[in-house]
Amino acid sequence: MLKGIGKSHGKTIIMGEHAVVYGYPAFAIPLLSTPVIVKMQQSKENSLISKYYAGKIDKIPDSLSGVKYLINLLDSELNKEHLNYTINIDSGLPIERGMGSSAAIAAAITRAFFDFFKKDLDHNLLLDYVNKSETVTHGKASGLDALTVSSDDPIKFGKDVEPEHFNFNSEGFIVIADSGVKGRTKETVADVRKMYDQDPKKIGAYLQQLGDYATQASDYLIKGNLKKLGLVFTLANEALTKLNLAIPKTDRLIEAANHAGALGSKITGGGRGGCIICLARNLKNAQMIQKALIKSGAEQTWIQPLSIYAEDEDIG
Repeated sequence: MLKGIGKSHGKTIIMGEHAVVYGYPAFAIPLLSTPVIVKMQQSKENSLISKYYAGKIDKIPDSLSGVKYLINLLDSELNKEHLNYTINIDSGLPIERGMGSSAAIAAAITRAFFDFFKKDLDHNLLLDYVNKSETVTHGKASGLDALTVSSDDPIKFGKDVEPEHFNFNSEGFIVIADSGVKGRTKETVADVRKMYDQDPKKIGAYLQQLGDYATQASDYLIKGNLKKLGLVFTLANEALTKLNLAIPKTDRLIEAANHAGALGSKITGGGRGGCIICLARNLKNAQMIQKALIKSGAEQTWIQPLSIYAEDEDIG
């Protein structure tokens, strides 16, 4: 009986969301503590088991159109003997919260298919499949999610520059909290564009600030200056709020985190819902922040140590 397995993880944008659309830098980190695991096993009929849908693959609903498209594409290209199989998706990532859920699932499905059919898969081919799935799911894919959910390293990116992997040897922890409110990235990007067109000087200044904060934040991470990094988190959140991207729920979570000792907290991703991220000085601090976030109504929380992004030779 043939079996296959594929793994990936979530991601979060640390700094530069929205500003990157206007040519400014941004960077994201892979969330290695939020794994997505897909297992395939030969069976009597083609079926999918997941928390989103369980049933025959040809009956997958439109809400999972990217997953259905990807499975059919991989099947047509790899399944020359027309074998039947069951795909089991194990993911704790929430949908539409800016954590790369759809890309992570696509990456894990692709890896599972290639493992199931004992075919070699290089990174560029993996990205191609994930981006095709993402295009069906979201429209035109930026490629950022595909890169980050398939990488162990943080990634700097910009509108007209090649993405760049980088490392930093920093202490501290990132705490992520899901507000429980679906993000509206397409809507918020369009609204920021409308605001920019109406007042390019004022809105352009906020976007430039966010780009500057992204450069500063990556520098502080590399230097391990958590205090200044936390301040940049706070300043970036103020700029994002001025762009009308905050909602009462995320404001409440940010206030709770900062009151619990976070060095800084901010919206991450498209805004008007989705997740927030907080900077903690150590694990005890991160756990206190996590407790406060849950008490204030966070749907889910995750803790990610920053030390895991050091280069291998720096770990000792």
